[in-house]
Amino acid sequence: MKEFRILFALMLGALLGFTSCEENDSVGEFDNWQARNVQFVDSIAVVARANADGRWKVILADGLDESKVWDNKYYVYCYSLQNGDGTESPRYTDYVSVNYRGFLMPTAKHPQGYIFDSSYEGELDPSFDVPSSFLLGSTVQGFSTAVQHMVKGDTWKVYIPANLGYGSFVTGYIPAYSALVFDINLVDFSSTVAW
Repeated sequence: MKEFRILFALMLGALLGFTSCEENDSVGEFDNWQARNVQFVDSIAVVARANADGRWKVILADGLDESKVWDNKYYVYCYSLQNGDGTESPRYTDYVSVNYRGFLMPTAKHPQGYIFDSSYEGELDPSFDVPSSFLLGSTVQGFSTAVQHMVKGDTWKVYIPANLGYGSFVTGYIPAYSALVFDINLVDFSSTVAW
């Protein structure tokens, strides 16, 4: 965990340096948003592929052939914060029960990333927080890809390139071309709604 915090702090510092220079030059928070999000995902990809502490997973989006895809925008980058004790993973057609929080990439105004959605308040407490339940296939491709590789009890930080999120669409508080970052805790899953 300490190694992740150090790596994240270094990446965040570099990104904020780039961002704050632009913002100090009267550039709006969302100017060059698409390019800045690509740069953010590319910086995460470098750290994830190095996998210095063995806790990163680089997962190709569902339905793509790895022998034909090398671009970072087709992969989801997952950092394991806590390993669960489950042995099976949900399928795309399963209903999942998860605690989650969704962020945009860090900016000078929002150094941790703007929180656009969350199933819990404050710090996650799986013994207390009531998870959200939904059909996994109803989520964006990057989210469903990551969760299909989790087991019950896993908690991951998941980095999703814009094209595996909402792409060129503006959705609620999420600008077009936004990389998405999720904290996800998989509580349970079932082929039918059982909760």
